Amino acid sequence: MSAMLVHLTGIGGQSLESFLAGLCGELAKLNLKVAVARPEPGAAPQPICGEAELRLGAGGVSLLSPGGAPSLDEALRMLAGADLVISLLPPEDGKAMVEFCPSGAEPALLGRAGLLALAGPGEIPSDPGVPVFDQAAGLAGFLASRVQERSPRRSLTVLADGRPIKAKFFVKEIIANSLHGLLAPLKGTQGARRLEIIIEE
Repeated sequence: MSAMLVHLTGIGGQSLESFLAGLCGELAKLNLKVAVARPEPGAAPQPICGEAELRLGAGGVSLLSPGGAPSLDEALRMLAGADLVISLLPPEDGKAMVEFCPSGAEPALLGRAGLLALAGPGEIPSDPGVPVFDQAAGLAGFLASRVQERSPRRSLTVLADGRPIKAKFFVKEIIANSLHGLLAPLKGTQGARRLEIIIEE
């Protein structure tokens, strides 16, 4: 699965950094692997959160992780393995965006294509047409649900004497997930994209 890319835009500064750190912490609680992409005009401080941080600075591109500076190959693997990439880079129109609104700020992206949500402690209009979150935990839950929607679901086909059995989607999903859980520990199933079970009487 490719990572979902979200642009966290709006007024920067320490308020945004604190919100980003809180958001990454809440996403980690939801077992999401998060990477952060940010512009870095000067010397880069230690990364504040996430699986990895991609920085585009005057000296080129660097990738760091909170646990220390890995090799470039290690950092690229961490970034590629992310479920969600939070970008602080200027977004293009139509890209997924969340605008951060600190106290006293007015949202400026209303009606802009790709705006997913508004977040922050600021006085945000109650009905801007997009979800509004005053805490990082709420936004984390919203983003987690969007990532889940993008996740590929297992499909199940049940044939009885060669004829498909009709069943509702959620019933098929429950059966498929249950069978996968039972069979996953068996040798030979790791990495398999298709499992076939034949029961004969």
